[in-house]
Amino acid sequence: MRFSSRIQTELAPNEYSRIVEEKRARNLAIWDLSISNPTLAGLDYPLEEIREAMADGAKHFYQPDPRGLLAARSAVAGYYHERGIGLSPDSIVLTSGTSEAYSFLFKLLCTPGKSILYPKPSYPLVPLIAELEGVTAAPYALSNEDWRWDLAALFGARTPGARVVVAVSPNNPTGSMLTAEDLRELSGFCAAHRLALIVDEVFLDYPSPARAKSVVSSAGNPDSLTFTLGGLSKACGLPQMKLAWIAVSGPERDTREALARLEFIADAFLSVGTPVQRAAPVLLDLGAQVREQIRQRVDANEENLKKILGGVPGVTLFPRDGGWYSVVELPAEMDDEGFAIRLLMEQSVIVQPGYMFDMEDAQAVIVSLLAPPEMFQEGIARISVLLRE
Repeated sequence: MRFSSRIQTELAPNEYSRIVEEKRARNLAIWDLSISNPTLAGLDYPLEEIREAMADGAKHFYQPDPRGLLAARSAVAGYYHERGIGLSPDSIVLTSGTSEAYSFLFKLLCTPGKSILYPKPSYPLVPLIAELEGVTAAPYALSNEDWRWDLAALFGARTPGARVVVAVSPNNPTGSMLTAEDLRELSGFCAAHRLALIVDEVFLDYPSPARAKSVVSSAGNPDSLTFTLGGLSKACGLPQMKLAWIAVSGPERDTREALARLEFIADAFLSVGTPVQRAAPVLLDLGAQVREQIRQRVDANEENLKKILGGVPGVTLFPRDGGWYSVVELPAEMDDEGFAIRLLMEQSVIVQPGYMFDMEDAQAVIVSLLAPPEMFQEGIARISVLLRE
């Protein structure tokens, strides 16, 4: 059978993933410090209110709007208004998730063979979606010292076929967040080279205490054609609801044309369900309860991480601007995958090796600060035992 050449990725699981699945299949006790699903993290959800909102949403007739129902888009605009950002519901397009948002935007901005520039290290989703869209993904390096945006590296990565710059803020997993100056520089770079800017802000609601008063969003950015991504998955801890959004801003003419073309693309799929759109105003309101729990947990787990691993020789804990992951740099002689495998086999602790996030210049493992506190503290203590050996 002949298949598309779009999928170049190796589909067989790597050694570490295979060992993790074998361990889980045996139902042995595991301290999972890779958890990313908030619904499995032991949070207290307002379940009855969520059920009522979804049940009420399911009662409505199907009257699709390619951009998304106005009530849902207005709720998203209200979400930004609470953060001091003025957006019109007409500047928002709903999708079933940020993965679909990326897919729509790559369709919008890149003909096959053109390229997008994405940050390295970062979550490997972006180049995978680009591959599926027939688009080339070219990495630009974040600073090795603090994972900040480096305009020189971005300039060096630009090719004649480049059409898009992707930024993730807070970045996953490094936790680095755009500053106002970073955003100005990125916007200026994109405007000067006629590039669109996509800023993935799904973790924006989880700044570190040090950055809580200086959170910067690209929503409403007027300086270059900008697409800001968010969604219920992280903002409300509801990944199962499958509702995300694209907020479009920039020069008026570019914005108007982009929205018209995005509407055309979205109309071909109409993928967002009516019940979740009808429920969106309630879900975004209820999400505040979940967000606060996540913030408190992430901050507390990070403090425990510092207490337990902060004094281990050769270990570096990178500062986190936001998000719910932490990067633990290992002593220079250690291999990240080898350490992660040994940690799983000897201590029954799951972490993510840095190479999974293209961390080629740092021997590091990634731990999730979202894990339940008791699990997290025990897991970090077990990591400390192995490191000290």
